[in-house]
Amino acid sequence: MPLPVRFVIAVLISVLAACTGSQSAPRTPVAAPPPIPAAGPTTAAPAVASAAASPEPTAETNGKECADADCEIELRTGDRIRLDEGFGVRQFTVESLDRDEVVITMLGFSGGLSVEGMSVSVTSTCVNGRCRDEGEVSLRPDAPARIDGVRLKLISLAGDRAVIRLTPS
Repeated sequence: MPLPVRFVIAVLISVLAACTGSQSAPRTPVAAPPPIPAAGPTTAAPAVASAAASPEPTAETNGKECADADCEIELRTGDRIRLDEGFGVRQFTVESLDRDEVVITMLGFSGGLSVEGMSVSVTSTCVNGRCRDEGEVSLRPDAPARIDGVRLKLISLAGDRAVIRLTPS
């Protein structure tokens, strides 16, 4: 075989081997949201969860009763609310509390997160059929928001705590 043909074949084999090697890399599985607790007896008054008195954010401990997107909850900066997958958004996080505004960030998996409200920002990326949505929306007492199948309304905001009502839309 002439030298140029051997060189071309060697390059093609190297390229194919590199492509094959990258496809066989192990993939990290995406963690599923926690299971939804069984519904207990209902009461006439909405449940209000309180954040812990410690200066550290309570993270996901407050949001467990909100997986069905039907709750009123007191939150601080850094607190998270995990939702049932059926709502199209995986979790909300309180990014910041201001005098008259709460900034909520969200993480979804639909590839087409639909957000309505003030100061909306959403990005979606899909690779090999796996989608990731990230976004941000601001809440004010006079400006609620809707994120896919969930409505959010700011009930009160005082100091480092906000009370937010979630309802399915």
